[in-house]
Amino acid sequence: MPSTPPRYVDVHHHILPEPYVRAVGAKAIGQQGSSGKVPPWSVNAAIEGMDKAGIQMAITSVSSPGFRGLTAEAQATTARWCNDFAAELCSQHPRRFGMFASLPMADIHASLQELVHAMDTLRSDGVCLLSNWDGHYLGENRFAPLHQELNRRKATVFVHPTSPYNEVTIDRLSASTLEFPFDTTRTLASLVFGGTLSKYPDIRWIFSHAGGAMPYLSGRIETLTTNNPALREHIPNGFGVELGKLYFDCALSVNATAMTALAMAVPASRLLFGTDYPFGPSDQMQSTVTGVEKLDWNRERQSALAHRNAMELFPRVAAVLGEPVARA
Repeated sequence: MPSTPPRYVDVHHHILPEPYVRAVGAKAIGQQGSSGKVPPWSVNAAIEGMDKAGIQMAITSVSSPGFRGLTAEAQATTARWCNDFAAELCSQHPRRFGMFASLPMADIHASLQELVHAMDTLRSDGVCLLSNWDGHYLGENRFAPLHQELNRRKATVFVHPTSPYNEVTIDRLSASTLEFPFDTTRTLASLVFGGTLSKYPDIRWIFSHAGGAMPYLSGRIETLTTNNPALREHIPNGFGVELGKLYFDCALSVNATAMTALAMAVPASRLLFGTDYPFGPSDQMQSTVTGVEKLDWNRERQSALAHRNAMELFPRVAAVLGEPVARA
């Protein structure tokens, strides 16, 4: 008798409500993706796609460019509106949606205020941070007050890539095609070698798109930092050990090359399912599920990626799927 197919929890699932699109601008949002346009989005279409693909729950977030281009005041206002919208979505569909809150990162004080609102009032499952904020990567000391509070709360942080501050344009390729995975790699390196991971060990980090180029480059980094005491200060047990403490989703990366590299770099317990809906191909949810099921993995490893690891990370998911797991 065949085993039961794995259930799916999508930790990389975006919302595009019309007021957000108006505030940030369709051009700013559209130019991030390969089509150059804002993809169609609605709550009903998202649920319909989830049903067709066999995705039980999705944890929503606001994608790139976030609130880039807005004033600090407008960022705070728009972030609050987006978070309240996401929380209402969770309230209306408690068995289908969770949420990562957005923060107005132009102002760290405002970000801390919004973090309190999101976590204590809205009961957010975590926060979404973009890979850089006006060219500043997440491991920089300017973000220390935020890291301290996230660490105190043992918060989950979903890191989504965005365009580098100094964009590189190559023959009409979108930022999402090439620069996004590189920007994930840059910010991950800044967190490791800036000491953020060692200083704030209770933050639970998720990196998009199989960690960008990092799984492929991890051995190179290990080798080239071996004889540099300053770099080894924050990785006394090796770079691979630090990678193994992080989580990675499989959005836009479910192919043998990317997933083999990722599975060799980190434990199976650190892999999460993600689709990047509604960006990418129109059948993104179904094609990602199909891609996972085509991997030459046993059912236990597929199920860990599909839902079991998310259940251990998110109490809301564990409660909905009926198998609560105690979170340390």
